[in-house]
Amino acid sequence: MEPTSFDPSLPGIRLLQSWIRDQRTLSVELSDGKRVDGRLSWQDPLYLAVQRDDASDPILINRQLVLTIRTLI
Repeated sequence: MEPTSFDPSLPGIRLLQSWIRDQRTLSVELSDGKRVDGRLSWQDPLYLAVQRDDASDPILINRQLVLTIRTLI
């Protein structure tokens, strides 16, 4: 799998970066209908790392599986 380019000038990437800085709580809806709530720790061209309050390690979510991301607070 060839990694896609990561362009930090794109508005969506800039918005996610601001949510990381602000430590906003997010809800990530996946294509299989599951939902993951937590704080976005980091992002790269392939994955988002979501840190749940009840877990010590983040959950890695493949970007291709994401339908929506919204703030909860």
